[in-house]
Parts: sequence; structure tokens; C-alpha cells
Amino acid sequence: MSMILLYLAKAALCSGLLFAYYCLALRNQRQHRWNRAYLLGLTAVSLLLPLISIPLPGSSAGSAAILQYTASAFNVNGNAGGPTTGSWHWTYFAYAAVAVALLARFGYAVWQLRSLIRGGRRQEGQHYQLILHPAVSSPFSFFRFIFWNPAAEQHSAESRHILQHEQTHVRKGHSWDTLFMELVTALCWANPIFHFVKRELQVVHEFEADEVPAGNGQTKAYAENLLRQVLCAPSANLLIHHFSQPPVKRRIMMLTRKNNTRYAAVRKLMALPLAAGLIFAVSCTQNKEDVVAAKPEEKEQTPFDHPLPKPSNEIFTVVENPPVFPGGDDALNKYLSSQIKYPNEAADKGVEGTIFVKFIIREDGSITDVTTVGAKKGAGLEEESIRVVKGMPKWKPGVQNGRKVDVEFNLPIRYTLVDDDKSTSFWPGQSPFMPGQKTKC
Repeated sequence: MSMILLYLAKAALCSGLLFAYYCLALRNQRQHRWNRAYLLGLTAVSLLLPLISIPLPGSSAGSAAILQYTASAFNVNGNAGGPTTGSWHWTYFAYAAVAVALLARFGYAVWQLRSLIRGGRRQEGQHYQLILHPAVSSPFSFFRFIFWNPAAEQHSAESRHILQHEQTHVRKGHSWDTLFMELVTALCWANPIFHFVKRELQVVHEFEADEVPAGNGQTKAYAENLLRQVLCAPSANLLIHHFSQPPVKRRIMMLTRKNNTRYAAVRKLMALPLAAGLIFAVSCTQNKEDVVAAKPEEKEQTPFDHPLPKPSNEIFTVVENPPVFPGGDDALNKYLSSQIKYPNEAADKGVEGTIFVKFIIREDGSITDVTTVGAKKGAGLEEESIRVVKGMPKWKPGVQNGRKVDVEFNLPIRYTLVDDDKSTSFWPGQSPFMPGQKTKC
């Protein structure tokens, strides 16, 4: 799977589970500050968690000895061939085109607000500026600007409620949340959960802003004012906070809802194990390159736990002097680079993954018992890996107690598809053979 698609899938999984918990336990509760923080944190966690990789400790001491004579992962890069490449390119192009269109819409909305600010008459208030413009049909706010129609009444009780409401939006910085969610939904437009979160966050903003003017026994009068405004107000525009922004039913119900604190702490704390489970599932799982999954009918085991058919003489996994490819590490790197070719079938089908090749270096340096372990990738990857290993020249054999012995060796070969021309290169910054060290493949 493409890295971009894998990232989007993980982000959708995280956001979906976290938003489902919000809908079940937190929605419509009078804990608006917490709900606002949760929705913003939900979005940030869903975006960042798929990018984090937390390595897990080794599975057992027994497999560590075998890994001591495991080469670092050899990386084989190739192009996806045939119609597959074109279809993926068109998919990426279409995704980017939609994202650019949404960003352009976002920029146009900002430009419209800027035009209103420049063309309106300003009145300085405490921590805000009142922008009087005839194009404003209903009061709304954006950052420290409150937009008002100059023909509208400004000194009645209803107007004071509206002004207090918009001042709360300004004071609490709700526009920052709105900008953040607009960018997220533009760039990750394919994830429907982020659109639900944006809509819910707007409602939470209204809940917060309603609390101030509805205080001091003004709940009934404020609810009546809100209902009158909504019945004749247009729908809300992008980026701004309309005083009459729907859904009015939830806002009025929230004004009259009693604050139930009996299980409030429990509802908040229950989000912690959910977040911990997501971190473990998304970030603490080893990649397929680290541990290859066993077949469903087999017990879970690492790729190198599969036993090889052993000959009559003893096979060592740890020796005093490990086997060495003729010419050393650089020679092994050059050999693999020149011999391994990305199979055309795998490139056409977009098959990627790591092939774990296990073999025995005999006391005369010859290579025998070449096999692959772990889940089969197919499309010719296993066959190509075995072919290259079988064609290796004789190694300098391993030595134990002054005599040459048979040594088991493991070679992970990682196949990845890229947009560049087909090439074979060793993993940057690592030598191909590092005896005595554990290697993350």
C-alpha cells in the first residue's frame, strides 16, 4: 500500500474511534471547554500518531543470537510498471486538485473578510473592533473583529446579548480553531470524520459563547432572542461565527440543561485508555519489515523461528570468527546491487515488502539450504531473492575453536516501489554485514 494511503487510513481509524467516543460519552454535556480541547486534540492526535514509530523490544533471547549473524536490510527500489503507475499518478493528481480547490475557497473567504474590514467603518471596543458595513446582514465575528450592520440597533437588550456573544468568540480565540479545522479538512478532505469534527467544534463554540449573555438569570430572554434571530437569518458562511448560527435547537436545549457532574470525571478519564490503545495499535506495532506475520493456523513467531532441515553435522549460529563475503562489506553491497532486479510482475502489481532469506554457509564457504521464511509476498520476490543468494560466490567460512564450521546466516531484502528509475542501493548509513549487533530490518 502507498505510504500516503496508509497514512490516510491510519488517520481515519484514529479519528473515527476517538470521535465515536466523543459522540457516546461527551456530546451535549455542559463541559464545553473540555469538549473543545478534546475535539482539537482528537484532530491533532489523528494527524500525528500515524507518523510516530515506537519500536518494541525483541521477542526473545533465543532469536537474538540468530540475529547476530543477520545482514542489514538490503533495499531494492523499482518502478511500478504498466497501467498501475498511471492510475496511481492520476489518483494522487485528483486528490491534490481537490485539496487545492478547497484551499483556494479558503483563501477566497479570507479575502472577502479582508475586503469587509477595509471597506467598513471602525469603532474601537475593549479587546475588539466593531466593523460597520452595509453588506453585513447578521452580526458575526472573526478574530478581534465584530461585523455589524450600521442600520441595526446597537443599544437594545437584544443587541447587548448579541454583542456579548460575539465578544466571547473574540476573547476565547475561536477563530484559531476554525482556521485550523479549515486547513485540516482541505488537506485531508477524504476523511469524513474531520468534517464531522469541524461541524461539532462550531457548535461547541456557540455553546461557549451562549453561556455569557445567558447568565445572571437571562436564559429565557436570551433563548427567545436567539430564536427570533435564527428565524430570519441566513445560513452561516465559512470562517465566521454568526450569532444566529444553527443548530438553534441544540443551543437552546444546552442553555436549559442542568450541569450533571456525577460522571463527568469518569467520562473524561475513559478517553485515556482509548488513546493509549490507539498509540499501541498504530505506533507500537512493528512493520512487516520487522516481523513477518505467521500464517493464521500457526502460532505467532518471528521470521527466523522457522527451523531449517539440518544436516548431520552441527550448524552454528554464533561463532568466534563469523563468515565474511569475499572482499568484505563493500563487495557484498556491489554484488547485491548488480544482481538483484525488481521482478516485472511485482512492479506491475505494486507488490512490496521484505523477503527474509535464510541459508547456511558451509565450512568450505559454499551456500546451501537457501530458503525464505515468513509470510509469502509472491509476484516473484521470493524467487528473485533465492536466485541471487544461490548465485553468490563462496564466502570465507566461520571459525569456531580453530576449525571451520557451518554457520546459519540471514539476509533481509526489502523491495520498495518508487517513482525513479529501477535501481538497487544499500540502506544508507549501514554496512551490509555487522556481526555481533542486532539489526532492525
